[in-house]
Amino acid sequence: MEKSKNKTIAFNIASTLILQGLAFFSGPIFSGILGTENYGIAAVYLTWTTLASTVFSLQAAGTLAVARINYPEEKQAAYQSSVFSLATISYLGFSILTVIFALAGSKWIDLNIPMILLGLAQGWGMYCVSAMNLKLTYEFKADKNFILSILISGLTIVISIILIRPFPRESNYWGRIIGQSLVYVVIGVILFVIVYRSGKTIYNKEFWLFTLPIAIPTIFHSLANIVLNQSDKVMLQAMVGNSAAGIYALAATFGTVVHSLWNALNNSWVPFYYEYTKNNQKDEIRRHAKNYTELFTIITVGFILLAREVFHIYASKDFWAGTDLIPLFAIGHYFIFLYSMPVNYEFYHKKTKMIAIGTTLAAVSNLALNYIMIRCCGILGAVIATAISHGLQFIFHFFCAKRIIEGDFPFSIKNFIPGFFAVCLSCGFYWITRDFWYIRWGVGMVLGVCLVIKIIKRREIF
Repeated sequence: MEKSKNKTIAFNIASTLILQGLAFFSGPIFSGILGTENYGIAAVYLTWTTLASTVFSLQAAGTLAVARINYPEEKQAAYQSSVFSLATISYLGFSILTVIFALAGSKWIDLNIPMILLGLAQGWGMYCVSAMNLKLTYEFKADKNFILSILISGLTIVISIILIRPFPRESNYWGRIIGQSLVYVVIGVILFVIVYRSGKTIYNKEFWLFTLPIAIPTIFHSLANIVLNQSDKVMLQAMVGNSAAGIYALAATFGTVVHSLWNALNNSWVPFYYEYTKNNQKDEIRRHAKNYTELFTIITVGFILLAREVFHIYASKDFWAGTDLIPLFAIGHYFIFLYSMPVNYEFYHKKTKMIAIGTTLAAVSNLALNYIMIRCCGILGAVIATAISHGLQFIFHFFCAKRIIEGDFPFSIKNFIPGFFAVCLSCGFYWITRDFWYIRWGVGMVLGVCLVIKIIKRREIF
């Protein structure tokens, strides 16, 4: 099992590193071609598209992990097919309503109907891709997930670059938007056909009744997460301007290196965590969780120490105003890692309503804090507001997992405090040594070498 776990983690990390490498090299290209304003427009378009993908699909794919615990292997293909079909039918219905309201509203409000149509189409494709990612993750097929992720990322970059060129400078964001939409729609159709041919099930009353009570609360969780993570760009665009939204978006994109690595590790951690929980192997959970926490803490600290110089290579000077935001983005992403521990526990126990409530409260607090802090501190205020909101999110979910859910949440607050303080101290060290890159890079490399040695000695990634 350990070899299988290491292989799964290795593929997930390799996939993430390659995807981030592609994003790293394409980011400066797109920001340079589009400029701050058009880059901001494309970023906000993606925010609305992600919103549609999340809500209109009912988040049905989120039940695939729980279904593997509750249904035997021979029913998995049929269940997955029914989930894809349920989400597609729901998405189509919501999309029709959206187009009707958009056409009616365009008489009074300046709405870009072609952009709305492209966003709706792309959102469905994004759902199919994310659902397939989850399916492959919980089937421990990390190699196939690797291929799918690389294919989509590579195609969206190449096709977008090709399509941007024919458009005039003032509207070349259309090339980026069309390129993304085209790739996701085509691959989404292919994935839907593959899943349907395997399961051959569109409607199954038992499966749908199992899916909906778990999935619907996660809509609000995912919706609130989008508000929590994306409202900054929308509010900056409205309150400060497109350029501020563009600067923030590129710095945030760079900061998601940490989030992507967490996502790769979490996708590897959760299937094994559920197996350990199912078998009541609490000592195994704590041992691997300690290694996992140490690993992600050092990754976050290393990122903070090395980020400044890499971002200056990554972004043109027009975007350098976002450089010192990156350590704060890293703190926010570390809070996401922390709250994922109790959330994974809540999801295992099917307490998705509790997950939704916590994330909604965090999103509401983020909107309020954004309004206050953007007016006060501009872009910096938006980053601080989001980091604080993620911190509140962790506190809420930890309390629920520890005090409300029946069972034995295997972690105490003492398991998380050392790592959090290490990340905060690294931010302080960053500010002290901002102009001394060789000190920061030296410390980062020492930490990296020590981590590699520990992994080699224990013969497991976490």
